[in-house]
Amino acid sequence: MDRLRINYKDLLSFREAVCQSLSHVFRELPGASRLTDETIMASTNHNFFKTFFLLPAILFLACTSAKNQSDEVLLAQIGEKEISVREFLHRSELAVRPNNFKNKNTTLNNIIAEKILAGEAECNNKLLYNPVMQGTLKGIKEQLMRDKLHYEVAVKNVEIDSHEVVNAYKGSMREYELEFYTIQNTELAKKIRAALDSVLELSDEIFQGLKETLGKKPVHKVNYKDLDDEVIHESLFAKPLDQGTVIGPFQLSNGDYFIMKVLNWVDYPLISGEDQRVRWKKVKEKIHQTKANRLWRSFQTTIMKGKRIEFNKQSFYGLSNWAMAKLLSSNESDSLNFQITEIPSAEPEINLDAPFFTIDNKLWTVGDFKKELMSHPLVFRTKYLDRKNFHEQLKFAIVDMMMDHYLTQEAYKRSLDRVEVINKTVEMWKDAYLAIGQQKSIINSALAQGIINENDQPGIRKYWKSYLLELQKKYSNSIRVNYEALDKLSLTNIDYVAIRPGVPYPIAVPTFPTLVLSANLDYAKQKEWN
Repeated sequence: MDRLRINYKDLLSFREAVCQSLSHVFRELPGASRLTDETIMASTNHNFFKTFFLLPAILFLACTSAKNQSDEVLLAQIGEKEISVREFLHRSELAVRPNNFKNKNTTLNNIIAEKILAGEAECNNKLLYNPVMQGTLKGIKEQLMRDKLHYEVAVKNVEIDSHEVVNAYKGSMREYELEFYTIQNTELAKKIRAALDSVLELSDEIFQGLKETLGKKPVHKVNYKDLDDEVIHESLFAKPLDQGTVIGPFQLSNGDYFIMKVLNWVDYPLISGEDQRVRWKKVKEKIHQTKANRLWRSFQTTIMKGKRIEFNKQSFYGLSNWAMAKLLSSNESDSLNFQITEIPSAEPEINLDAPFFTIDNKLWTVGDFKKELMSHPLVFRTKYLDRKNFHEQLKFAIVDMMMDHYLTQEAYKRSLDRVEVINKTVEMWKDAYLAIGQQKSIINSALAQGIINENDQPGIRKYWKSYLLELQKKYSNSIRVNYEALDKLSLTNIDYVAIRPGVPYPIAVPTFPTLVLSANLDYAKQKEWN
């Protein structure tokens, strides 16, 4: 049997932590800025949008919860369903709300309507047990479990020495002019490293040789704010460096090596106390993030030790050619989160019973792989996919999926599937999916009965408004609103979409439900709140 082998240990340098800094990337709408530099990693691509990084302590993911979900303030109850202040804020401010839905009463009205529709849908087994929805919910839950595992293993175990922060703070003021070379030959990089370790004075000769070998001397200016590879950033800004300092060769996350020499530097000290405070905070966060990533990579290495994936050549290329044709025909301008969610069984070159790969002494058939995709869509490491790199990038995507598979197993061993905030978040997604399905079912039923006409949009809106009013009356005695908590809340009018590129489920919260325009909450009969 022809096999394609990939050793996990050799590939770990390509894959950064799934929860890199446990951050969400925020796209500000409209007119998001677009960065062009790319670092090929599994989950740390910052290239697409104007970005805002939040501290782990205020993220809504499971791994950030410092207290029990039951301690949260409830904003509304709809029968057995609840809307916490946390859910209300995330649904309101991490997704786009159209201008007609900016009022906070209108916002709450729509989330209540969503919960009502979800409750109605739970009586519909066809919706509740839809295999696609069940696979998606399972995948969302397991992604949250891996986030929680990352927090438990890495984030909360970071220790920072105050001297580190002082040195990095001083280094952050400095802009460097560097002679910088990328080396793609591993043996050459090792030889240079050995030579420098033996006789540091050889650096001038080595750099002269690199210039002659690789071409014109490349000079770069780099400051603390630049989004460089983590290894480069730490090498430059952990402390101030003197002129002539040689750094490297070190390996980058994409497998290449770099070596650089400080040609010159300029300090740009911060004047205002506020700027100094903000920079100090950012420097400390960066150190925490870097150390957490290091702990996480070490943990990944331990989990994947001894595991090697071996692809069946015939099955791999049959599936890869189909997937490549699917991508190229989709006209995707951004392929980073292009996700293969299904594999056809009717294609002659794809046999679901055929062996696809082996790992950890277990054979996975194409059918097994297809089943895994139901809850873990493949995610590619780069947004630039073409015929030249597709087969290689597909291997990497499958490697990343299998790493997540074993990390998820570890999360189950630690009972992270029982974490309440994770289950509450999954419940939020389930309600959103059920409400969408229920609304579609109601409209389709009315169309089939001739109650409304698909070409009569005003008539459809009128029917839907009337239908929701009846539902509000039906559930009014089981709805309570915490007006005291609602009055204390204020919502931003700026639209954001919270995403996490490079993970199977990049959207942080469900789409905001635009179900009803009214801000009237009078139908909630029980206004007392104990």
